Amino acid sequence: MSARSSSLTLALAVLLGAALAVAAPEGAGGVGPSGSSPSPSTSAVTSTSAGTGTGTGTTATTTSSAAPSASVLPAQTYTLGLAPMASGSAVPKAWLPPGAEDPDPGPSMAIYPSQRLTIRMSHKGHAGAMKLPCVRCHVAAATSTKSADWLLPTKHEACVACHSIDEAVPGKKDDPGARCDYCHLGAVSTFAAGAWSTSVLRLQIPIANLKMSHKAHADAGVKCQQCHGEVQNLELATRDQLPRMKGCLGCHTAGGTAKAKTDCVTCHLTDKTGITLETMFASGTLMPPKWLKNSNHGTDWIDRHKRVAGLDSAFCGNCHREQACADCHDGKVRPRSVHPNDWLTMHEVSARMDAPKCTSCHSTSGFCVPCHTRVGVSGASPSGVKTSNFHPPNWATSRRTPGDHSFEAQKNITACVSCHVERDCVTCHGSKGVGGGGADPHGPSFAAKCDVLYAKNPRPCFVCHAPDDRNLARCR
Repeated sequence: MSARSSSLTLALAVLLGAALAVAAPEGAGGVGPSGSSPSPSTSAVTSTSAGTGTGTGTTATTTSSAAPSASVLPAQTYTLGLAPMASGSAVPKAWLPPGAEDPDPGPSMAIYPSQRLTIRMSHKGHAGAMKLPCVRCHVAAATSTKSADWLLPTKHEACVACHSIDEAVPGKKDDPGARCDYCHLGAVSTFAAGAWSTSVLRLQIPIANLKMSHKAHADAGVKCQQCHGEVQNLELATRDQLPRMKGCLGCHTAGGTAKAKTDCVTCHLTDKTGITLETMFASGTLMPPKWLKNSNHGTDWIDRHKRVAGLDSAFCGNCHREQACADCHDGKVRPRSVHPNDWLTMHEVSARMDAPKCTSCHSTSGFCVPCHTRVGVSGASPSGVKTSNFHPPNWATSRRTPGDHSFEAQKNITACVSCHVERDCVTCHGSKGVGGGGADPHGPSFAAKCDVLYAKNPRPCFVCHAPDDRNLARCR
């Protein structure tokens, strides 16, 4: 994946359904009085909220012409509309939004923060048995263009067409129900000084961390169920009915609906650059799922990321700036799993075996040489700090033997130049005329192949030979 709500087509339309909307009688699958209330199997009714708003919410105060027989209205108990399934069982996968897993962990917490639903509502009664369209209760959904829009009915304007709600009479008996606690969980009505005062628990539905236009989807003919699942079969619609990204990619991907954009920034929030996605939210951190290019950031990600990035670096660039890669790969930030803790004592073996691998992150002149010089293992180290010689005894003898520096240089010259410059070789192998020791740098049969070497790179020849040296004529 804070406060933001809604999501794909009629996100909140499904969320709480017709939260305060038209309730059908119990016989029609609606919300009605019954015996004891079962324990909900979902956290939707009792979950704590990461969004805005806490406490009991607003308190409605009305007056009544007749004094009640008791100062506090006795509460009623109801069974339906408290959880997605009346039986308390899990919602079948076929009724969840497209792209849901089995078993399903629910939608991303980073995208959809936790909610606190304090409304009792049966979609099965309203959208199922009574076949009411979603926009009957979620009127604003058809014209909503951003996720911050409130899509649930405000006050009771969508409910009074069927429910004869009268705040002056909070205990009014009617069919369908009109009592305050018929729909509002935890509603408490008290009578004092000739007026009824009713307090209800605050409904908490944080704004989704997502860009979302319900209007664009509705205009394109996208049905509510395509994003929110078969809500008409459920009692209470919870955040579990919010869209899954895998379901969105049915249209928002190459080969999907032609008009649906595929860029990540189409739906996800970005930083001030407008290019890089926001990933850190109060409700969680947005992480890619495993099914998305095998890019889940698990414990083995540092090993796998090179393959994913190698195949599609632009994909990684949606969340990570290039500097994040450079900081790690240039050694500014060193993941502890790259080198073991005793790497200082071990690195020389690996460097001898594969020096180019070292230089993919480290600069020999800027990283290796200063360290070797400082600790005294370089020929350039001051005599006062020189603690050891990097080379073994008899390193440069007059006889070519296994382990001699000539063999090592031929095998891996990059290891030599990590400390030495070309002039160091000339002090022995250069002619005496150029300040060298006169040792012949040319091996056996050199004359037979010098033309190939000269054509490839004549610069090493000019360290000792003048451009017009007649000894170079045979090699030109």
